[in-house]
Amino acid sequence: MEISVLGAGEDQKNELLLDNTAMRNKIIDELYELAAFLSSRADELTRHSETILSEIPDCPPEIQTTQLDSIEKMRIQVEHPLNKLTNETMRHLLLLKNSEKYLDRLTDSMHSQLRLCDKMEDSIEEMKQRIREAEKTYEEVEPKLKQAIETTKLLKSTVESELSKRYKGRPVRIMGDINTL
Repeated sequence: MEISVLGAGEDQKNELLLDNTAMRNKIIDELYELAAFLSSRADELTRHSETILSEIPDCPPEIQTTQLDSIEKMRIQVEHPLNKLTNETMRHLLLLKNSEKYLDRLTDSMHSQLRLCDKMEDSIEEMKQRIREAEKTYEEVEPKLKQAIETTKLLKSTVESELSKRYKGRPVRIMGDINTL
């Protein structure tokens, strides 16, 4: 929807109705007022339907139901544009259009997020390099570790047999973490 706006000393220009903050706020206020009126009217009809029907003996109940249904439909039709005008997306769009400071803050925030993404990508590459170095070190150390374990097991069995000889052939078992190798 477009309206014509005349500025002081300016040519006629087209401006969207919702671009004018005062007009937009007035429309939203009117929609809130209409929604509140329709809600209260629906409540009145719901609460006082028996009273009204008893005052008008010839009034068919379909009339009351029809009025309540039509008011409820009107309330829904009013709340739909009201929700569209007041939702978070519309607020952000209007702030983007009307506020340079908001646009600058959002731009700075996005640049900050981009820098953070770049840092994270660099960090990922650094971690991948560290993993490769750790795997290479493990491959170099693994044979030495296996050799040390074998030597330790051999030494354990040698010590057990030597201790067994000193205690007149009684079996000697060394206990502890050495057995978990």
